[in-house]
Amino acid sequence: MPHRPLAGRRIIILEDDYYQAHDSKDTLEEAGAEVVSVTATVPDIAAHLAAGRIDAVLIDINLGRMLSFDFARTLRSHAIPFLFLTGYDAGMLPEDLAGSPYISKPADRSRIVAGIAELVAAAQS
Repeated sequence: MPHRPLAGRRIIILEDDYYQAHDSKDTLEEAGAEVVSVTATVPDIAAHLAAGRIDAVLIDINLGRMLSFDFARTLRSHAIPFLFLTGYDAGMLPEDLAGSPYISKPADRSRIVAGIAELVAAAQS
């Protein structure tokens, strides 16, 4: 049986690039996660929480017509861990989000899984 470090974890992916979104979905599902949403627009987090817990969110910074910083702040206010996966430099993060978990694109699958696994583990401790 393959190693599934995200078994039972519920994850949202916010990504405007179709191929990146579905590659991330495949990656997380292979690691055992249940990807509850893959979207290119900011999801209604309250609706997702009403359907069950959210263990982590993988977020692209640039969604084409907008940036995802306000969504990251909403996640923080709900104590939902998130990981930025973006082509932007970490210096682009606003001061209040500086130091947030961050992976540069292109990222290999193992880094994405490890990053989400670390978030989930830290949130449980």
